[in-house]
Amino acid sequence: MNERPKIEETYRQLQDIINFVVYRRTDGAGEDEVLQHKLHGLSETAHITLHPNGQVNLRIERTKEYLVKAVRNDLAGYLPSPSLRLRQFIAKVKARTAGLQNI
Repeated sequence: MNERPKIEETYRQLQDIINFVVYRRTDGAGEDEVLQHKLHGLSETAHITLHPNGQVNLRIERTKEYLVKAVRNDLAGYLPSPSLRLRQFIAKVKARTAGLQNI
């Protein structure tokens, strides 16, 4: 049985939407944090998952461009302002992917 997310946040810039969702892991301790970009609020372009062990995965559905730019710019221009938890997520992702081309 899939439990509801612990945290669900939505950020908007014009018609683009970024969702930040935190799930309790079903196969171990901790939480998975996911940042997802939807173009025009409809089509997922990509998402980033941060696992409790620090592993970062970038899954590209259409393009990573929008999501990577949003992360690099700390969601500048998106409303509302990022929550503390989202700012912490972005800092962790940037630290773990420094020097990588994917993010």
